[in-house]
Amino acid sequence: MDIIKSILNLLKDKWIIVSCTIFIFINAILIRTERDFFVILPIVFIFLMVYLSFPLKFYLAYLILSPLSIPLSEFFQEISIDLWLPSELMIVALAPVALIMLSSKNHQNRWFSWHPILLAIYFFLGWITITSVTSSIPLVSIKYLILKALYFIVLLYLPFILIVKGTITFKRIITFYTIGLLAVIVITLSKQWENGLFNKFVAHGSCNPFFTDHTSYAAVLALLIPVSIALLISSMSAKRKIFFLALTIVLIVALVLSYTRAAWLSLMVAGVVWVVWLLKIRFRYLVLLAIIFLESIFYFQDNILIWLNQHKTASSGDIRKHISSIANIRTDDSNVERLNRWTSALRMFEEKPLLGWGPGTYMFQYAPYQASYLKTRESSNLGLKGNAHSEYLGLLSEAGLPAALAFILIIVILFYKGFKLALKLKPKSADRVILLGVLHGLITYVVHGFMNNFLDMDKVAALFWGYAALILAMEYLYSKSNPRIEISSKTSAPDSLT
Repeated sequence: MDIIKSILNLLKDKWIIVSCTIFIFINAILIRTERDFFVILPIVFIFLMVYLSFPLKFYLAYLILSPLSIPLSEFFQEISIDLWLPSELMIVALAPVALIMLSSKNHQNRWFSWHPILLAIYFFLGWITITSVTSSIPLVSIKYLILKALYFIVLLYLPFILIVKGTITFKRIITFYTIGLLAVIVITLSKQWENGLFNKFVAHGSCNPFFTDHTSYAAVLALLIPVSIALLISSMSAKRKIFFLALTIVLIVALVLSYTRAAWLSLMVAGVVWVVWLLKIRFRYLVLLAIIFLESIFYFQDNILIWLNQHKTASSGDIRKHISSIANIRTDDSNVERLNRWTSALRMFEEKPLLGWGPGTYMFQYAPYQASYLKTRESSNLGLKGNAHSEYLGLLSEAGLPAALAFILIIVILFYKGFKLALKLKPKSADRVILLGVLHGLITYVVHGFMNNFLDMDKVAALFWGYAALILAMEYLYSKSNPRIEISSKTSAPDSLT
C-alpha cells in the first residue's frame, strides 16, 4: 500500500517528468515501427497551451506564422485535401474565441451585425451555401464554404472587435504580420541572389514553399506598400519612422524583383487614385473621364486588336520589356494562358449563369471549355494547374452571377464607407493617413483581382479582411455618437471622390 501511495505522489509531483518519459517511450516504439507522426504532438500541445492561456498572443502568433505557413502537400504530395500549416489550423482554433465574442450582447456587436458590409457578406455566404448543395463536386465546395466562413469570423470580426475595444492596434497587427513576411522576403531574395537576382524565371519559384508562386507573393507586397508608407508618415517617434522607412524600401525592392506585372500595374493604379485624391477631382468628372475612355476603346477596338496582335515583346529580365510585354497576347505564354482561363470561365458561366459549377470547382471543370487556339505549354486537361486567374470571373463560373455581384458589392461598400470617413477626418490626422493607406492597399488587390485570385489563401485574406476590419472599426469609433470624432470643416462630402 505504501508503495502505491509513493508512486501516486511521484505522479502528482513529477507529472511533467513522468509524461515526458512516457511520451519518449511511446514515440521510440512508433519511430521504430516507422510511424513517426507522433512527433508533432509536442507542437500541438504548445499551441494548445498558448491558445488556452493567452488567446490574444495566439492571434499575434498567427499573424507572424501566416506568411511563413507551408502547404501540407509539400510533405504529402498525394493528399486530396490541402491545408496551409500551421496558419489554417490556427484559424480553426481561433474561431471559437471569435464566436464567443460575437455572441456576447453589446453595442459593438449589434452595430457590426447590421452593417451593410455584413449584410452583403451574409448574402454572399448564403448563396455560396446554396451553390455548394448544387455543386458538381459537393465536398470541394463545402470545404470552400467552411474556409470562407472561418475567414469572415476570424480575419474580419476578430481584428474589428480587438481594435474597437482597444485590445490591439492596427499598427501592431501590421507589425506582427510583417515580421513573418520579412523572413520570407529574406529567404526569397537570398535564393534570387544565389541563382540570378535579375532572372525572372528564378523569381517565379524563389518564394516557394511559403507562396505558391511569385504572383501571390507580389500581391501581398503590393497590399502592404501603401499601408507601410502611411504608417511611415503617421509615426511620431524617430525609431518607428526608421522602421517603416526600411520596411517600405524592402517591400518595394522585393516587389520589383518579383517580376509580377499584375502587382506592378495594381500599384500604379493605386498611385493614380492617390493623385486624384490629392487633386480633389470631383466625382462627376471622374465618371465623365471613365465614359470617354470606355467609348474610345469601343470606337478604336479594331485598331487596338491589330496593335495587340502585332505586339511581340516577350516577358524578360529587362524591367521595361517586362512591363511592355503586358500587351503581348500572341507569343507571351503567361498572357495567352490567362486569356485561356478567362475564356473558359466565361464559357462555364454561360452554361450555368445562376448557380455555377460549385465553389472551388473551377480547376476540376474548366478543361473541356478551353479554346484550342489559346492553349499554351501551361495548359492542362487534368485539373492540376490552378484557378481562373480572376476573383470575379472565378466566382461567375463557380457560384454564378449573384455571388460575383455580392463580392463586388462588398468592395463598393468598403470604398464608399472608407473614403466617406476619410473626408470627415482632419486632413493631417494619423487616422486619416492610415485609413487612406488601407484604402489604397485594397485598391491594389481589387485591380490585381482582375488578373489573379488569391483570397482562398489565408496569408492574402488576412490582409484583405484585416483592412476591411480597420475601416469598420474606424467607422464605429468615429460614429456620430462618439465624442472623439474629428470632423474637418474644410471638406465637402456631397460632391467629392466618394
